[in-house]
Amino acid sequence: MSPKVVTEVQSFDGDYPARVDLRKELCRPLPEITSDTVNPAIMSNEEASKQARVVLSSFNEALHTNDAKKLESCFFAGQAFWRDMLALTSHLRTFTTPGVISAAFLETKSLRGGVRDLTLEGDAMFITVTPTLQFIDSRVAFKTGSPGATCGGRLVLLPTKVKDKPDQEFIKWKIWILSTWIENLDIQVEDETLLRSHGRKLDDVETIETDVLIIGGGNSGVAVAARLKTLGVESVIIDRNAKVGDNWALRYDCMTFHLPTSSTELPYVRYKKNLQTPHLLTRNELAEHLNQYAAGFNLNIINAATIQSTIYDQVEKRWVVKFQTPTGDRTVISRHLVQATGIGSQKPYLPSIPGSPQYRGISLHSAYYKNAKSLVDQGAKSVLVIGSANTGFDIMEDCYAAGLKTTMVARSPTYLVPMDYLFDAHALGAYDHFPTDVADKMLLTMPESVGTQLLHGILSQMAFKEPDRYKRLSEAGFPVIDSRDPDAHLQHYLLERAGGHYVDTDRGVHLIAEGKVGVKGGSAPVAYTEAGLRFSDGTALDADAVVWCTGFADRDARTMTAEILSGGGGSGSVSVVAGRTTDDDSSKGDDGTTETENALGPREIAARLDATWALDREGEVRGLWKRSLRMENYWVMGGHTQFQRWYSRIIAQQIKLELEGMLPPAYRDTPKPAGQSGQSG
Repeated sequence: MSPKVVTEVQSFDGDYPARVDLRKELCRPLPEITSDTVNPAIMSNEEASKQARVVLSSFNEALHTNDAKKLESCFFAGQAFWRDMLALTSHLRTFTTPGVISAAFLETKSLRGGVRDLTLEGDAMFITVTPTLQFIDSRVAFKTGSPGATCGGRLVLLPTKVKDKPDQEFIKWKIWILSTWIENLDIQVEDETLLRSHGRKLDDVETIETDVLIIGGGNSGVAVAARLKTLGVESVIIDRNAKVGDNWALRYDCMTFHLPTSSTELPYVRYKKNLQTPHLLTRNELAEHLNQYAAGFNLNIINAATIQSTIYDQVEKRWVVKFQTPTGDRTVISRHLVQATGIGSQKPYLPSIPGSPQYRGISLHSAYYKNAKSLVDQGAKSVLVIGSANTGFDIMEDCYAAGLKTTMVARSPTYLVPMDYLFDAHALGAYDHFPTDVADKMLLTMPESVGTQLLHGILSQMAFKEPDRYKRLSEAGFPVIDSRDPDAHLQHYLLERAGGHYVDTDRGVHLIAEGKVGVKGGSAPVAYTEAGLRFSDGTALDADAVVWCTGFADRDARTMTAEILSGGGGSGSVSVVAGRTTDDDSSKGDDGTTETENALGPREIAARLDATWALDREGEVRGLWKRSLRMENYWVMGGHTQFQRWYSRIIAQQIKLELEGMLPPAYRDTPKPAGQSGQSG
């Protein structure tokens, strides 16, 4: 099924949780420690570990005695974070300020039936980020009672000067960041041997009952299925494509990942050695690996499936999904449903400009682009590539290589990140130097506001060493932003814009800088002409073809939910106002089934989901990998490859606990310090 092009981005009223701006509202200046506070020469791993144990001793004593003030005093007064991923809150939460953290930790400790002492795991390390930011980084372990789980954590400590006497002072270490997560559930340790167990024979089964239905058989879907299988939970994946891997194989021919292969691994399996850094994965390599992954782990997948209807029975707490395959109609009944159809990848966005019928050339969105040869075969000799992010550069290079006169239209400044920066050991290159799970915990467990700034600091330091790297590109007319810009945070482009940046492989940049590819910068197309496009600055460009690399309009998964669950019946879209759909016939499901108080159809399901993508006020990604406030047993899985790997475990753990009747309510409060009443979070 081909995606439908849309000309406007759907918006929702009454979003929960509310969206906040990463750079303006979440990022606060990082603590500055005077350079003479700690002598790095004495901070061996042994000394760092000693100091971490001192802090943990005070922390554990405060937990034993439920002493909120003592626990609060363990944290750095100027800035402190506790980020919990399921371990105590049964949710994804980030708390700030020592008093709030203390109150929340003690309350959730009680809810979890107690917390066994936090202990140091391995050696702590002293890390110097800048002369004014130095900290101890360590790993911790602990146990919870209800549900029983072995948990892990990260403890980051900052030094403070404390006066013992008027003329004497000593260093006391305080907690800047505490991150916590579940490593293993007591009821079922993650068991990789289960991955080799046989799958189900589903070819002739018309009605399939299973624990979990996963819609979408791409990387997100198979990652969740594999995680579930290691926990003894059965799942069935249904996917619209004809075979596993088509989500990659059907992309444009020249597509490559601009990332270290080691950072894109799926859980439990690594790519072959010849596909590791510096190799860049191609679409066919991605497709083949995904196919081998699903087959090697005997995952239950039904391809070429078109959903006809979806109903959730709130009394029976079960999903009933009817779908069609080439061999006939079938039904899946499950306790849980996972939407793993991608974020910002289903609804191609095409700016609405007048004059399309009068244009005599070829106009298509990048979602329908296969290769430049197909344009040449249709008689094209010139092309305008609209958009200057990753896809735009890939297609621009392909068109130039095919002999087309190529012009890139950069409507606004594009953030360029050299690939060698990202491959550095302090960034994604960490995956080439550490085991995947270790690197994940290094890069994915920080509060987003801190991780964003640390990464920007690393990238900006590299950029300032070569300030003229993009001088020729800029002189050619390309509006460029690099990492020297204080607002150029990569996470802003990844987590808020879902685009607008280019991981520079050097090839396309040189084509523009050397004048081999033309550039039209700083103005946007406003209308078609017979021979090309007219722009906002009053100029016009002629071309035989226009390729729109303008992204997708479904960053909020709710824009696709009703359509996915109904197979695209009608518009399938939903607008949300005060938690209700605005469709006049919203009492009807897309398959004509009446939605009642107890049976929900696609539109009502979509209306009840949390908003997805971008960040909430705590810096957590909205709506993904966790429970919605008003829709039970429905999970949205997505994000970039690191997120797919890390958060697939967190979704699987929650589903396993719910199936066993052991999943506590999500802790949504934000308590006030010193025993004051809390508020809903």
